[in-house]
Amino acid sequence: MEFENDTNYLDQHFLVNKSIINAFVDEAHLSVEESVVEIGPGKGQISDTLARRCGHLTCIEIDRNLEHFMNVLKDKYDNVDIIYGNALNVYIPECDKIISALPYSITEPFIEKLLRCSFKECLLIVGKKYADSVINKELNKLALLTNSFFEVTKIMDISREAFDPMPRVMSSMIRLVPIKRESLKTSFKRFIFREMFFHRDKKLKNNLMEALIEFAKLHDQKLTKKESKAVVDSYNIPKETLNKLMENLSNEEYMIIYNSLK
Repeated sequence: MEFENDTNYLDQHFLVNKSIINAFVDEAHLSVEESVVEIGPGKGQISDTLARRCGHLTCIEIDRNLEHFMNVLKDKYDNVDIIYGNALNVYIPECDKIISALPYSITEPFIEKLLRCSFKECLLIVGKKYADSVINKELNKLALLTNSFFEVTKIMDISREAFDPMPRVMSSMIRLVPIKRESLKTSFKRFIFREMFFHRDKKLKNNLMEALIEFAKLHDQKLTKKESKAVVDSYNIPKETLNKLMENLSNEEYMIIYNSLK
């Protein structure tokens, strides 16, 4: 993880436990043909092993105070590129695998960022609470968002002592594999939420209508706007909720919507 040397204002912590570091890299199952993007290389403890095991490594680092460590890494390996900037704002190049120990405060925007990235697999260290909510398929915004776009596997839980400085909560290592839109043909609710998450600046009612039309198309069927409106009306979702923008919905409203879909 990346973090500021003198303060913890970036909400980031170094993973220092060598056995966890080794497990983290091993779980990536890298080959010399693969390209990897590491978000938050910090002092390069993980980066060094990644560079030896993959074909090309791109490190995205927000903290310029760590530039010395990045220069050492780049001088040592000729297959490493460094991008300085906030991973939420910079372009993440197309790659085989993304690897990161995330600052927990940016989990949601980072997952949203991944929706616009092209990769085959993502290995993350995240807060245990988030990991459990996704694995247990809880009906909150972040868990629904994650499960609508990725198949998620928890690899292990990680104690606070594995980091320096120690975070306030336990962590988990998880694997995300992107789900192809077509593969959700038999997963109605996941497909509907996936479509709606792409248009969170729209009112729920319009968003839901369009998602139903797209699901019909996926099955080579036609659903008119009038028919989709009738379906939405049959769900008995409160009008106040239907008239809200998707991005302004509460977790309780996400639960109501999910349980109403049929």
